[in-house]
Amino acid sequence: MLYVLKNKTAKLKEGIVEDPNVVLVDELLSNAINISASDIHLEPRKNDMRIRYRVDGVLYDKESVSKEQFPAVLSRLKVLASLDIAEQRIPQDGKIGIVFHPDKSDETREIDLRISTFPSLHGEKMVIRILDRLQHTHSLNSLGMNGNILEKVNDLIQKPQGFFLVTGPTGSGKTTTLYAILSQLNKVDKNIVTMEDPIEYNIEGITQSQINEKAGFTFERGLRSLLRQDPDVILIGEIRDKQTVQIAIEAALTGHLVLSTMHTNDAASAVTRLLDMGVEPFLITAALNGVLAQRLARTLCSHCKQQKSLEKNNKKIENLNFDKTWDACGCDKCFKLGHKGRTGIFEWLSVDNTMCDLIMEKATLESIREQAVKNGMKTLLQDASEKVKNGEISLDEFLRIVNA
Repeated sequence: MLYVLKNKTAKLKEGIVEDPNVVLVDELLSNAINISASDIHLEPRKNDMRIRYRVDGVLYDKESVSKEQFPAVLSRLKVLASLDIAEQRIPQDGKIGIVFHPDKSDETREIDLRISTFPSLHGEKMVIRILDRLQHTHSLNSLGMNGNILEKVNDLIQKPQGFFLVTGPTGSGKTTTLYAILSQLNKVDKNIVTMEDPIEYNIEGITQSQINEKAGFTFERGLRSLLRQDPDVILIGEIRDKQTVQIAIEAALTGHLVLSTMHTNDAASAVTRLLDMGVEPFLITAALNGVLAQRLARTLCSHCKQQKSLEKNNKKIENLNFDKTWDACGCDKCFKLGHKGRTGIFEWLSVDNTMCDLIMEKATLESIREQAVKNGMKTLLQDASEKVKNGEISLDEFLRIVNA
């Protein structure tokens, strides 16, 4: 059952008078959705409850809630998420499906909320993940890839078989990239099956499956069954162990296009991680078509960004020359944040004959990285610097991404 989240105007028109705690929870959710927040943090402190919204990957403080209202707010959210309101000693997870009525609009949006509680010194902390289907409908062209990388990715996903990895830290947009690829491949002549933990967004026309380790439905067991579902394209949420990667490579070598993610700092590290997992080099060279590494950077608000000249000492950073950059100023369009939305920072590693030779030799990470650059790979650092020069991101954001 979906919870209808109405704006103040709609409630007044209908003559709805609600409990103050219900009103407070509705406002917390509505405000977060209106500014495109990805998470809401409700953090108990000694004298109040701290409220923070994560917008474009960064947490911002909002007005706190009194200690007296804190239990009622948590209870309200627990009821909506079908959680045990009496249980405060152990973590709990739940979901809320809502229908949202934005201010100044007659349209409605369906939004999923994932609720997670965690016991702490002053009470339960709650984090609400906002999964707005409208905000996460992306095409490959809109992710921020430069023309060369976009062309390579498009070429790779048109192949009938092979293993394609997207890598980066948590929160770097890997799932968004893979969903954009699936959306592009989602045609009547393709049978696409996914195994995810969890399923982030529902894509019509694709068979999506969620891991349930408590029930014994693991990546390994699911993949073996999945191969009997006559798939053309397989998405594995994450490569976590040797068993999963071996089945993935086996699928890629037997006529399937396999897409997956891995947690490494850059594209070259994904290759050495596969070797460290114990995957035979000849299997990697036979199956792996390419590796895409990525980060997410906040884009400057186009309405208020201002160009500035740099001091002499700041012009050269990591051998990259910056004559001018742009400042994040803040305006009504970006809710005074100076940034609006995010763009991807990417690097692409191709597995050509030279790279295959290095993999067969179990070469060092540095050797693989150097060869990738010789082959024409633009590093994450270089891609980010181009976006600074083009006025897409600020120098401060560049430094934040580089140091991440």
